[in-house]
Amino acid sequence: MLAAGRELRRSASAVLADHRSAVDDVRTALAPLQDELVSAELRRIPLERLREVTEGRLRLNALRDAGHGTVDDVLAAGRHGVKQAPGVGAHTADQAVAAARRLAEAVRETVSVRFDVDRREEREGRLLTALHRLVDAGPDAREAVEGARRTTARLRPLLDEAAPAGRRVRRLLLGPRRRARVRAATAELTTALAEADRAALPAAFAQTSADLLRPTASPVAAWVDFEARSAEYHTLLDEIAGAAPEEAAAEGHLPQELVARVHAQPLDTTHLRLALRGYQEFGARFALVQHRVIIGDEMGLGKTVEAIAVLAHLAAQGRARFLVACPASVLVGWVREVRTRSTLRAVPLHGPGRHDTFAEWRESGGVAVTTFDGLRGLDAGGRGAGRRRRLGRRDGTPDRRGRTGQVGKGVGRGDGGGRRGGVARGVTGGAETDRRPDHSGRRVVGPPSQR
Repeated sequence: MLAAGRELRRSASAVLADHRSAVDDVRTALAPLQDELVSAELRRIPLERLREVTEGRLRLNALRDAGHGTVDDVLAAGRHGVKQAPGVGAHTADQAVAAARRLAEAVRETVSVRFDVDRREEREGRLLTALHRLVDAGPDAREAVEGARRTTARLRPLLDEAAPAGRRVRRLLLGPRRRARVRAATAELTTALAEADRAALPAAFAQTSADLLRPTASPVAAWVDFEARSAEYHTLLDEIAGAAPEEAAAEGHLPQELVARVHAQPLDTTHLRLALRGYQEFGARFALVQHRVIIGDEMGLGKTVEAIAVLAHLAAQGRARFLVACPASVLVGWVREVRTRSTLRAVPLHGPGRHDTFAEWRESGGVAVTTFDGLRGLDAGGRGAGRRRRLGRRDGTPDRRGRTGQVGKGVGRGDGGGRRGGVARGVTGGAETDRRPDHSGRRVVGPPSQR
């Protein structure tokens, strides 16, 4: 039993070490890109900001006369370079450089590296390659790492306390109280090992270590994979860089009453194959609460994932049929995302056989994916198909009544939310509550009157 406990702790520690090594590789590749962004921001910050940081105690005239016009100039010169300026003593140089470093640290927390698929710069390729190892390991690896942390924290004291149980002589020399503690630790260790076996943790640890130690992907393969699931790369990168959005921004700066309603909304992730980030989970809950929304987050943050999370929740609640209306250029992508991100059945309604497929979907259910043009040719027919819901991109295409929708990715009911059919058009007329980033890149959510 002690040997089994030590082996489980060893495999859990190996997972943590392999994960830590993969994260360190990402940070090493990230550092020069992040430094470049920070430097670019500091070049825009005038020297006068240093006075604010030091609460007016810093004299800037000598620094300005020496040619230091921005915070980046001071940081690049360093203490020695700043002190070479006429009229600048050691104390002033120390103050100026310390203030510049404080500003640099603040800026570093706000910058985010984003990948340009058109440029495909070499340093970005190295970062993508490092990220690919973690992304490719998938959500199972994340769960295994969390399980490894819990396992090591639980087993360490138990193994130390139960150690005398493995040596008969030592056990005989123990006092009554120590012997009782050993028995209790042994019983708890037996329970911990049984729970680990039921959760299949040994196999999960072995698989995760194998995934994290696979040969590094080529930059070309990493770029191809990034284009298929950019949201996972960006959110993982922000998590490692510590650049996750602040709570208020992630919640769209909504009124507290609405935020409370969103948090109170259950979200069943039974049919999802991935773990949602915090802001993605909030976005899915928001869509469920509001029924009719436009998700307008920045590219790569996971709008499609949020939409699929809504479908997965509704499917878990017993809904059987969903319809995605999107441009033809992204139809294949939508089908792939539904199949890889969830256990839901994706049904492409495209091509000459779409009418037969549509009829089959109406009988068997699933997530039907069609184009705007293809949507017009489908006959919903019948009544009583239940409340209609739709996800899709709105591109201004007029519906049958001549109305056009707003551009964005929407989740909500069909026109009027009626029960006259099981198909909703991929457009929404009128003003809606939306969620989109403002000019600073932060998420903004709210009705038009608050935008």
